[in-house]
Amino acid sequence: MTYIRSLPKNDGTLSNTTMLLWSFATAFFPRLFTYFGAPAILNFVHFGIVPIAAAITLWTSRVRDRRQVRVAQDLLWAMGILLGVMITSAIINQASVVNVFLYFMFLAEPMMLMAALMMVEMVGERLEKFRKWVVGFAFFNLFLVVVQSILMPIGIYPRRGGTLQDNIAGVFASGGGSAGNYVSATVSFYFALYFLQTFKNVPLWIRVSTILLSLYQLQVSDSKQTLATFLAGGVLLVITKLKRPGKFIGYLIVAVIVLYLLYWAYQNLQEVPFVQHIRNWAERDGLYAPDGEGTQTKLAAFRIIPTHYKSVLNVLFGLGPGHSVSRLGGWVLRDYESLLIPLGATVHPASAEVFRVVSDGWVAQQSTIFFPLFTWAGIWGDLGWLGLAAYLYMGWIVWSRVCVDDFGRFVVLSTVVLGFILTQMEEPGQMLTAACLLALRWHEHNNQARKVPSAPRPTGVAQYEHNFLDNVNSG
Repeated sequence: MTYIRSLPKNDGTLSNTTMLLWSFATAFFPRLFTYFGAPAILNFVHFGIVPIAAAITLWTSRVRDRRQVRVAQDLLWAMGILLGVMITSAIINQASVVNVFLYFMFLAEPMMLMAALMMVEMVGERLEKFRKWVVGFAFFNLFLVVVQSILMPIGIYPRRGGTLQDNIAGVFASGGGSAGNYVSATVSFYFALYFLQTFKNVPLWIRVSTILLSLYQLQVSDSKQTLATFLAGGVLLVITKLKRPGKFIGYLIVAVIVLYLLYWAYQNLQEVPFVQHIRNWAERDGLYAPDGEGTQTKLAAFRIIPTHYKSVLNVLFGLGPGHSVSRLGGWVLRDYESLLIPLGATVHPASAEVFRVVSDGWVAQQSTIFFPLFTWAGIWGDLGWLGLAAYLYMGWIVWSRVCVDDFGRFVVLSTVVLGFILTQMEEPGQMLTAACLLALRWHEHNNQARKVPSAPRPTGVAQYEHNFLDNVNSG
């Protein structure tokens, strides 16, 4: 017996799938439109559309597969716990309803989409159609990066502040040092791995070329920190294989080869700008010592936030949603002040004090890897230890229930590492893309386990492109 309401088979499943797809699009593409002059409020539209689409899907779904229902239920319970902690924190710290809504959406929106995707019957042509649209979105992002890297340096493609590399960010470009280049590079690499693994009907050279293009994007967008997170995620994935000697040895060999190639490039390709930048930071004496400026700047939030505690409740529930160094408190309430403050959004001096560390020093201005504003510090600062525990519980459900293979585990582990660098783990476009890819892999794996026949698959590149365009034209 479940809380999911039953409807006739043809009344909702396909339309729910389409609705979820386009709700995902509202989070994937808004920066592209605002880059060319659309109102900034467009960046917030998905906060209304995604939860509505997810709620309709959950309410109208007739899925009875116990595994699917269990995953959706677990995710919803975890989101409920997180929301409860967040509301309590807001009451204690007098944070506004606006803060609660926005911060909850930053943290839980990907889980909403994932829970809803669990409750649709992704089989046959439905699975193929949804997958091809998601792949089409990701391909467009990667294609736009190539266009930007060629046309922007010669002045044909517009540039919106910041460095040239900041603007080479595909659909996530917004200029002014927005870190959209990191988000876009992450999305491209996740997609390229998924494409390599899943689309076995596409020639290998095309799938490998997609990987190479994503690595090209890392270089032209100067996304050094993104490369570092992929390497760290890969190392963590190898460690998870300690109990499986065969896989561990295989992964370890691959890891050693990759690390050796990177070391060789570090030693012998010193004229390449990307390598020059890495050497420039790696060889600075004292920067990474316990009392070095890099370390002290990175950890500034952990010194400043406790000075604002008024009781033991702050230890448990933090300073309130959006009141420290989360994406909401550190960035959004600053960048969209004229839009959100009139709606009642509240701010806290702790956010400004931590940001002052950035403006008063030099190291964080030179590299965002030293920024003291990052997701794990933000969750702890805003919601305290209980909020951090609630979020980790939600992540554990994804790890244990949704990750069915090493692709999913790599996505989760590398995302965890990203959470220690910036607030990229709260970027809707990236996180909803990850949610879609993880849900797709879950459905693909589940269909194989149930021996559900798949739709006829194309046999060549031309046929694949033809079928994809047919799906696009048919909506």
